[in-house]
Amino acid sequence: MFCNRCGSKVADDAGFCPNCGMVLKSAGQALPPAGPPGSLNHVHPRQEGKALAGLILGILALFFSIVTGIPAIILGHLSLAEIKKSAGQLAGEGMAMAGLILGYISVALVPFLLIIAIPNLQHSKKTANQAAAAATVRSLIFAQSAYSSNYPKAGYAPDLATLGPGGPACASGEGVQKNACLVDGELGCTAGTSGNWCEKDQYKYSILGIGKGGVPEDYVITAVPVDSSAGETSYCATSDGIVRSRPGMPPVQAIKTVAECRSWVPI
Repeated sequence: MFCNRCGSKVADDAGFCPNCGMVLKSAGQALPPAGPPGSLNHVHPRQEGKALAGLILGILALFFSIVTGIPAIILGHLSLAEIKKSAGQLAGEGMAMAGLILGYISVALVPFLLIIAIPNLQHSKKTANQAAAAATVRSLIFAQSAYSSNYPKAGYAPDLATLGPGGPACASGEGVQKNACLVDGELGCTAGTSGNWCEKDQYKYSILGIGKGGVPEDYVITAVPVDSSAGETSYCATSDGIVRSRPGMPPVQAIKTVAECRSWVPI
């Protein structure tokens, strides 16, 4: 039960209020009812604390969705239950209901927010993957230029494996003609021989050396997304140092001619 003077919750068998000291009842007597407004024993209902907290969380839920929406719903139900049990001793039903409604609205909006957010996230992921792939192709152009300078008699590297470390990382930091250590082991994988792929950051890469007598005088770099969710653009480059692109489905096999790559659009 509640004290008629201060509204504090007290034990049902209490003889006086521990908060204000008001005598509640003698042994075996019932608690007298609260009087009408203006009477001496009229009690002003106390504000139920969870009602205000639920309302605040409900308002915030319009901006933070279920993060504050679910707590607003929980506090709203708890507050309404307490107000109902108080027999008029607690106020705040309007705030509790408002917080409850706002909380439910925020939860109901989640599917619509996901419909908007998921495609945007996927597009951002593809854009980031594509930018990283174009940058990787540029790094391979630089690696090929360095290889031809370091080993002029060998021309350009015939494949990615030749630019890589050849298994373990280069301990000394210096490579050899067969494994030049100009790219890391992921991009210059041992399986990346002529026309085969090495995978890095949601894209597959290949280098094909082009020339006569086993000395590549040119090359074609091909970069394609691993699947349609990773990107929507493929890239290529040759010894002219220009990165080119083509939208749509990537080629199944690495590009085999300089002319084919140079038919793509420069970026």
